[in-house]
Amino acid sequence: MPVDVTGVRELVAAMKNVNPELNKQMQKTIRDAMIPIRDKARGFLPNNDQVLSGWNKINVTAEQKYRAFPFYDQDLARNGVYFSAGQSKRNASGFSFTHFVANKSASGAIFETAGRKNPGGSIDSKSLNPRAGIDFITSAQNISPLKGAGKQRGRAIYRAWNEDQGKVYPAVVKAVEITASKFNQGQLSKAA
Repeated sequence: MPVDVTGVRELVAAMKNVNPELNKQMQKTIRDAMIPIRDKARGFLPNNDQVLSGWNKINVTAEQKYRAFPFYDQDLARNGVYFSAGQSKRNASGFSFTHFVANKSASGAIFETAGRKNPGGSIDSKSLNPRAGIDFITSAQNISPLKGAGKQRGRAIYRAWNEDQGKVYPAVVKAVEITASKFNQGQLSKAA
């Protein structure tokens, strides 16, 4: 799912100093390509009545400071899916991202990847219900199966990316190439 385009950070930094208007055009083109992924992913998150009945019952009192498992709320999960044009921290592989779609909702992230590592549930579950993991995964798979390949499989963001059939990648590359070309052709005057 990540689009690996090198030199973008340097190009953006140079354009901010020399031609902010070119930078705005490139950022808008990239944003316009990625916002449909965000919106489509939000639509794949289930309604409250589509998840296991116990997952959406919020019964945490004010005295409880620890909650072992996040409860599902469709509004929080859907609003948790966002687009960012900011620089991310480097991951374990050394990559960082300048444009990405992510989910900051814990329950939305759980729905996204549940069962990816252990499709049959975990036999080492510490739950009072030893079948809880299997029931949860089965319920989630009945809602929607994992889409994508390998670690890039999911039910919302990865599914939206997979169904996009790679339209974002060429749009981002084209936006960077057009901007770099204009930048290199001498359209360097600062916007007024």
